Amino acid sequence: MTLLIADDEKFVRNGLLSLDWASVGISRVLEASNGLEAQKLLETERVELVVCDIRMPGMTGLELAEYVHQNRMNTKFIILSGFSDFSYAKEAIRYQVHDYLLKPVVPEELLDTAHSAIEHLRLMEYGERIISEYEEKAGSYTITQQIIHSFCKVDLQAYEMVKYIAENYEKDLSLGVLSEQFHLSAVYLSRYIKKETGYSFVDLLTCIRLLYALELLAKGEYRISLISDLTGFRDQRYFSQLFRRILGCKPNEYRKNKQLQKQYGILELLERKAKKQESGL
Repeated sequence: MTLLIADDEKFVRNGLLSLDWASVGISRVLEASNGLEAQKLLETERVELVVCDIRMPGMTGLELAEYVHQNRMNTKFIILSGFSDFSYAKEAIRYQVHDYLLKPVVPEELLDTAHSAIEHLRLMEYGERIISEYEEKAGSYTITQQIIHSFCKVDLQAYEMVKYIAENYEKDLSLGVLSEQFHLSAVYLSRYIKKETGYSFVDLLTCIRLLYALELLAKGEYRISLISDLTGFRDQRYFSQLFRRILGCKPNEYRKNKQLQKQYGILELLERKAKKQESGL
């Protein structure tokens, strides 16, 4: 495993470099004095873990995390910051940063967090192998399998939660139901799901239901009210309003117009919903 330490303060880098990284499975450590230098190393080297400052010349730690996220690199981030502002942490979660630690960092805490990130990476690699083997045998996905595949890189328990939601979307699901199923508190589950997937439980459930609704609408065999019931929305008016807000057309328009019936993925729907929320629509 290779670690990249990026911080514009040399004494901080030296302190981080002196830690016993081998004890958590790191065999190689690289360093960068700014964000752009770190980006170049990420482009040329295989790096599994990045520990970086949130503010660096050229490119911030969050911008670096965004770059990795957009390029779908199997690289985990631990962001170090002297700022406790929740907006920073919120953005870090959006780019699936493994953790966000406040300075001054306790060495033992950082090593424990690095170990956690490495274990997460190993689980992701295991999941990818399983999916790859499945693809060779099955050749194609059902909607449920597409959803599960889209989250194959998250923490194993979060993966099981997404799988449960995808397989039980039509039921009256709530954080309370999920809490009983996984024996964890609803408050913890809410934070955990958002941290691991980048999306809230409500947004996940809503978009999963919407994905199934799109399939039923494309078949053109069911009334809108029945589709609303079959996909767990129950309230046809709410379903129609939500559909129009996210897809830009009414359910009935989508059903009748083949040109509107594009193949959506769960992550695309989630991003569309997030953008609508950000714009206040």
